[in-house]
Amino acid sequence: MKKLKIVYLLAFFCLMPLSVFAQYFNVKDYGAQGNKKLCTIAIQKAIDAAAKAGGGRVIVPAGEYLSGPLFLRSNIVFEVCSGATIYFHDDIADTPVIMGSWEGIERKVYASLLTGHDLENVTITGRGRIDGQGKAWWDAYWETDKIRTEKGIREREPENPEGSPLKFPRPRMINLYRCTNVQISDISITNSPAWTIHPVYCRNVNIQGVSIIQPYESPNTDGINPESCNGVRISNCYVDCGDDCVTIKSGYNEHGRKVGIPCENITIMNCTFAHGRSAVGIGSEMSGGVRNVTVMNCVFKGTLRGLRVKTGRGRGGIVENLLANGIVMENLREGISIDMGYEGTTDKVFPVTEETPFFKNIRYSNITGCNIEQAINIVGLQEAPPQDILLENIRLECKQGLVANHVERLTLRNVELLSSDGKSPFSITNGARLVLDNLSSSQLSKEYPMLDLKMASGTVLKDCIVTFPNKGWFMQLTDCEGTEYLNNLLHDALITK
Repeated sequence: MKKLKIVYLLAFFCLMPLSVFAQYFNVKDYGAQGNKKLCTIAIQKAIDAAAKAGGGRVIVPAGEYLSGPLFLRSNIVFEVCSGATIYFHDDIADTPVIMGSWEGIERKVYASLLTGHDLENVTITGRGRIDGQGKAWWDAYWETDKIRTEKGIREREPENPEGSPLKFPRPRMINLYRCTNVQISDISITNSPAWTIHPVYCRNVNIQGVSIIQPYESPNTDGINPESCNGVRISNCYVDCGDDCVTIKSGYNEHGRKVGIPCENITIMNCTFAHGRSAVGIGSEMSGGVRNVTVMNCVFKGTLRGLRVKTGRGRGGIVENLLANGIVMENLREGISIDMGYEGTTDKVFPVTEETPFFKNIRYSNITGCNIEQAINIVGLQEAPPQDILLENIRLECKQGLVANHVERLTLRNVELLSSDGKSPFSITNGARLVLDNLSSSQLSKEYPMLDLKMASGTVLKDCIVTFPNKGWFMQLTDCEGTEYLNNLLHDALITK
């Protein structure tokens, strides 16, 4: 009988939910009142108690809580429950300063609402809300920016000039350094002082079901910015912010090259992005390199740009192995932007050095969109043109079509650009080894051809669909290799040497 009772007891405990054995730490038990009174110390006590006990779940129940910077610990779940709102205090003078990273440079920064260094197994979750009360920080930024401009100082300078309201870069809402096994889920975040979620040098980060909403005019309020991380998954999120919705980074110029940690193995899927400067961006701080990025099944509505990769001379680093598939775009300035002339010029040829950036192996497919000012913009460097780019199964209703300058091994396959500006839907200058397969556009003019090639070499052209409403031109070739051969094949093309 005793053995039978033991068996029953074991079965009973095995069938009980694991939550029965979990350790809970309610912030109210440590002095937080939930009436919007400052309770930084109380919440931090709950976090530290959970860590001292070996881990557990820190509960922020329904109510309104005002808090300064909090420092997370390993093996805890920080849960902001439904009906709970944590307001980040806006007392700049009372915000501690820590070592961190801002815009790709390791430096002193103001501590964020939720900060973590060298942690393992950290979760930030809950159906509650975090409000950064960012206006005080934004106003201080604009005043500081005015002083910097007067003194001719760039924003990336390590410290702001004397007299500035901001002595250091602004806090983020969630800022994690060298952390492993991170989960951020379900939480709603608004009014961040600057970037919203910023993991740096982290591994195995899962960001799921997060809602981020910032005023469009708020400065640098990016949504999610992984920097020099390995293994980041961003899924089922909604981001509507004042800067880039998601941007992948890996350090600024010599600072990023010195650290040399790429941002790699990133997946972004099933997300909706609105009103940011870019929906999904890479750079411009990418000097440590970015590789193996997948974007799938996302909607871009109202962002200035859709898929954007940006860099410039001085950055260095390699961006490679980018895949985007199943994208819907609406109301954008640029649909696809591959820009190596960011904050600079591409007019002259420079020597290739460690400061020369490279783009290669980019695959974008199954993209549709409407009301786009410019469908596709590719700006390459003469000494390092982007290479191995495939744009396939794309249909965009736009004002201006594709403009590409300095590109190698570009393939356009099944691309339909319905442009309305009356100019060439496809314009490529300084292109080498081009494959143009099944291009189409139904809106042509007498003044411009459908395909305008200048100084192109090694071009394969096949199966293009052309409608000539007013006896428009199909192709114009200017200073292209093989012009005579193409002239024998294309009787209606306008050939200009």
